[in-house]
Amino acid sequence: MAEQELTLHEIVQRLPHAETAQMGADLWPRIAAAHLQRLRRRRVRRLAGFGLAAAAVVAVALAVPAWLVKSAPAVDWQARAQALEVQLDAMAARSDNNGVVDAELARIDAALQSAYDRGAAKNELVPLWKQRSDLLGALLTARQQQVTLTRI
Repeated sequence: MAEQELTLHEIVQRLPHAETAQMGADLWPRIAAAHLQRLRRRRVRRLAGFGLAAAAVVAVALAVPAWLVKSAPAVDWQARAQALEVQLDAMAARSDNNGVVDAELARIDAALQSAYDRGAAKNELVPLWKQRSDLLGALLTARQQQVTLTRI
């Protein structure tokens, strides 16, 4: 028949009175203090483990290379507009409809200049450069195909 496991309190009660007296009256407070100390250490270890795991997750999240994040390629509209302008200048053919396109280019250039003068943000400048680039691209295509533009 299996015996029940005894607790420390039951063991001390079964000891003769002489042995109990040698252990001292502060035995139970020392045992309770040691038990509380073990509980605190266990709690600190557990919290340290959770903290270490959280730090590892944050480190991995910060270390994810940018190439994993797929983003749309950014177009440098300013550089594209400048390249188109160089191509237009290189073309010898000048058409009669320069007035219509030049007026539109002048309007966009004035908007760009005023945006730069007041220190506009990139989100305001990029659409203007895109408009300028698109207009120059259309003009270059028209000159290459020798199409005449008319104002409606």
